[in-house]
Amino acid sequence: MTHDSNKEFDGIRQEDNPMPEWWKWIFVICVVFAIGYSIYFHKYSQWGQEVAYENEVKEHETKFPKAVEIQSDDGSNPLRGNAQAIAEGEKLFKTVCAACHGPTGQGLVGPNLVDAEWIHGTTDLEVYNTIMKGITVEKTKLGRGPMPPHENSLGGEKVYQVMAWLASQNPSLKASR
Repeated sequence: MTHDSNKEFDGIRQEDNPMPEWWKWIFVICVVFAIGYSIYFHKYSQWGQEVAYENEVKEHETKFPKAVEIQSDDGSNPLRGNAQAIAEGEKLFKTVCAACHGPTGQGLVGPNLVDAEWIHGTTDLEVYNTIMKGITVEKTKLGRGPMPPHENSLGGEKVYQVMAWLASQNPSLKASR
């Protein structure tokens, strides 16, 4: 049985006409251009992947400059007593910390933060480390839940703001030893 390319099916007759010459030439020109452009881009162009990445990083850093990390030599909170930092710290406390420590810091799942009994230290440095690094279940006391680390979620400046608000609410917190 031979194959008839001019076979008729459902009233449609298939012709076996060749492609137009202009169509073939456009295809060949596109293939040659793609090969030539690929060779040029990867071998001779100065705009490679590394350069593009460096340019994007520079552009991002100009739009979003890194915040200067706030620190003090003795470990005390540099924002202690700063009214603006205390106001920001209160907002942060009520949105991030209140779920465990209560809206006023009186304690729920987490311990009370406005009394004189502090389980993991009362100096700014100890409180800062506790907030930044968290407390694992093994280190918790009095059957309380673990404290999640906030170094990635809040960062240093926001932790200092929360600590400034806590210090304004609890006079038993000390700046340093």
